Amino acid sequence: SIFPTDAFIRVCNNGAYLAKCYLESRAPYYGFQIRRDDTGLFPVAQCSTMNVPPAAVWNRLECKTLAFIAVYKSIFKQEFASAMFNYCYKITGTTLNPKWSQTQC
Repeated sequence: SIFPTDAFIRVCNNGAYLAKCYLESRAPYYGFQIRRDDTGLFPVAQCSTMNVPPAAVWNRLECKTLAFIAVYKSIFKQEFASAMFNYCYKITGTTLNPKWSQTQC
């Protein structure tokens, strides 16, 4: 295969909240339709990983904190084109003041 198949996104939760991250991607092998994936809720001191679809030409990652029952607050959104690289992030802070940073994978 010409395309790498092992690119991933990893988010580590060091914040004082439950988090959930969503990945939307477009790639030619599924007709450029938006493909959606999510981490499910993950607690403090855990990392969650999602694979980036091979040959993806557009990706958007959004992580949210569970603010109240079934109410989410956005922590950050990132868009990137390539499926060739791994992207790693750390989320910190509190539900009222969440923070994030990109980290070394």
